[in-house]
Amino acid sequence: MRVSKRFPLAVHALLFVAVLSPKKRVTSTLVAESTGANAVTVRNLFLELSDSGLLIATAGKNGGVHLAREPKDITLWDIYQAVETPDADEIFKMYEGSDTCPVGKNFYQILYPYMESAVNAMKASLEQVTLETLKEELQPLLKELHAEKCPSALSGTTSE
Repeated sequence: MRVSKRFPLAVHALLFVAVLSPKKRVTSTLVAESTGANAVTVRNLFLELSDSGLLIATAGKNGGVHLAREPKDITLWDIYQAVETPDADEIFKMYEGSDTCPVGKNFYQILYPYMESAVNAMKASLEQVTLETLKEELQPLLKELHAEKCPSALSGTTSE
């Protein structure tokens, strides 16, 4: 299966926002520092997450982002759909078979239900995990972080 870096980057960004917001103003620069991604890439990701109703972004000098819903109401599947396609044809990058061969002519219709089943299994699994779950799993680790290993925004962050 092909999943680009966009999905884990989006999860990382939203988790970062969930941990810091509303205590601190979260910007694309801060998220870029945490993820190692370019700030422009992060801003483009923020647009997609905003368009999907997961994030609220405000522009300007005092701008920033915050979650549009509670972390318990955002699943990994919600995030996946915001930045990736759930289409089995795209995930598995299917090709056209040959009409001159009985295998080539028919393999797609035989294989596709299994690919679709795999996507449905992935969906079911990702729907079980919320941003709140990840935030809870992260909290004990935040106590172990050192300022030099993480953006200054997280220095001193502990569980709420």
